[in-house]
Amino acid sequence: MIWNYQRISLSCVSALFLFSFNAGPKITGITGPLLAGETSLHSLAPASHAILNPKKAIAPYTIYLTFDDGPCAGSEKVNELCQKDNLFINVFLIGKNVYRNENSRMLFHQYISNPLIETGNHSFTHAERHYRQYFRDPETVLSDFNRNRDSLLFSNNFARLPGRNFFRLDSLTRNDITNGSEAADTLAANGYHIFGWDIEWRSRPAKGISLHTGSEMIEIVQKMISKKKTFLPDRIVILLHDPELQDSAFRSALEDFIDKARADGNFRFDHLSNY
Repeated sequence: MIWNYQRISLSCVSALFLFSFNAGPKITGITGPLLAGETSLHSLAPASHAILNPKKAIAPYTIYLTFDDGPCAGSEKVNELCQKDNLFINVFLIGKNVYRNENSRMLFHQYISNPLIETGNHSFTHAERHYRQYFRDPETVLSDFNRNRDSLLFSNNFARLPGRNFFRLDSLTRNDITNGSEAADTLAANGYHIFGWDIEWRSRPAKGISLHTGSEMIEIVQKMISKKKTFLPDRIVILLHDPELQDSAFRSALEDFIDKARADGNFRFDHLSNY
């Protein structure tokens, strides 16, 4: 593990949500006014869930399934998937999505009360989809992530940049393009651990989108690990998005991949806190 942070058990039968949050350096300048109802979630902190994860007979390779852009349509399927398969996953949440409506708040509450799920910071605005302009001002990016942190009360400092595949984990770094590098450095300097990904499930050749089958993804994962094409050896971070699970064909392919990975015997699924 690269860092340590306090873990908190969340009781599934209690209506009281407990939290522990290390805010790091005190930073002011949250961008823009809070949305209606935003402060109401300050009593509902996403806890860092303690899960029994036996160390005996651990498979040599680890898969991290990470879902972006929730809560939104498809988030309930993400929640159902991990419960059905007893599967550790990470979700990176957008604050603006949480406050969209009551259903979004409900999905958020389902996430933070599920001990199989770790939550992370995906910014409050997701750059309003104007990524290049957004990343030109690192202080705006920092304020946006701080606003998301302070609104949703994350109990860890995990972050993923919108529209950028960057890593900043202690002294380990990786960029996909130049735009956003300074902003990533600024976030890291203020205590954020930034996770990118090794592969996105849906490929986009020629701006189209193709869906990998479960068997194809197993082969891709095996090749990437064996050829040391992942950010860290012997582990692979896979990017998915909540809305994708609305597609029944996608869900079937993902569940087939999970089954095949477990049957293989060389893979296990884990939380990014153990990355």
